[in-house]
Amino acid sequence: MNRTTLLGITIGWAVLVGLIAAVLLGMAMFSGTSLAKSTTASGSSGPAHTWDGEPMMITSSDKKTAVCHVVPERGEARDVTSYRAESRYQVNRITPWFSGSAKMTCTTPVRIRTGSQVTVYELATKNRIAQLGVAVVAVAPFLAVGVFGLGTRKTHA
Repeated sequence: MNRTTLLGITIGWAVLVGLIAAVLLGMAMFSGTSLAKSTTASGSSGPAHTWDGEPMMITSSDKKTAVCHVVPERGEARDVTSYRAESRYQVNRITPWFSGSAKMTCTTPVRIRTGSQVTVYELATKNRIAQLGVAVVAVAPFLAVGVFGLGTRKTHA
């Protein structure tokens, strides 16, 4: 196989890995349940979200701090907030204090991620090692062919 063919294959590999990473990032960013504002100024409440008791993350859709009222089937009602849901390197999960499920209503539009959705979101957006690993997997074959000259044949005449 000549160098041009190998270079084309490695560029195709890098594009494929990049596309897969972009799809996974998109899935992480848009995963979860969108919950519209549930409490109006008059105090009437709209649709509620059912929280099944898995660790959860709440992010506000309009970048304001959201407050959600959680009413469990068994346990005390509490307010949870999206304040500091994310730090620079990790996400802060809200752990349930009740057993069973609970109904949630929020004061602003939010995105609610539970269980593996939180893990995928954290991996795709916060984990620098995973992001660097994807870059290495995408670029390493290209460097092997382009920089180090693998795939060339020396002919002796």
